[in-house]
Amino acid sequence: MIIDEDKQVSDEHEGQDSLADENSETLKDEPENQSDSVSESEVDNYKVKYEKAYDSLLRAQAEVENIKKRSKKEVENAYKYSIEAILQDIIPIFDSLSLSCSVELNKTDTEKVLEGNKMLLEMFNKIFEAHNINKINPLDEKFDPKYHQAISTIKDEKKENDIISEVVQTGYILNDRVIKPALVIVVKND
Repeated sequence: MIIDEDKQVSDEHEGQDSLADENSETLKDEPENQSDSVSESEVDNYKVKYEKAYDSLLRAQAEVENIKKRSKKEVENAYKYSIEAILQDIIPIFDSLSLSCSVELNKTDTEKVLEGNKMLLEMFNKIFEAHNINKINPLDEKFDPKYHQAISTIKDEKKENDIISEVVQTGYILNDRVIKPALVIVVKND
């Protein structure tokens, strides 16, 4: 009886083994079939994704080119019209000066002309202040080639060498950049 039970157990195992072999063969066949059908659909899916990505890439490249063109034009316009703000301040002064020059004057009007010129000068000073334009007026200062341009030298025993004895024309600084150096006469005693 023990032998019969062993045989019966062994027969059950054989049945299970053969069933397992069939299932594994079926499972092996299915993934191969599934992988073929899945890979075709995956390929189609990847093609669609690729086409979308490629289209997005082309659009992005076109957008970058458009941004470059727009930026270049904006820089050109900024350069081209960079002095517009200061010109809007200067034009009224020019118009006033033109008007004063067009009027015929007699000797009694010279005081009015001088008064008008002082008003124009004050208008310029306000513009300079508004746009951070400062004057370089270095009388009795040490000569500095960054801010001054010597047009002549003079002997003066009362002053040290390289001291500015006369300012011929005032210089100008915009923010921290010299626009026009002051034209000066410098002491040289040697």
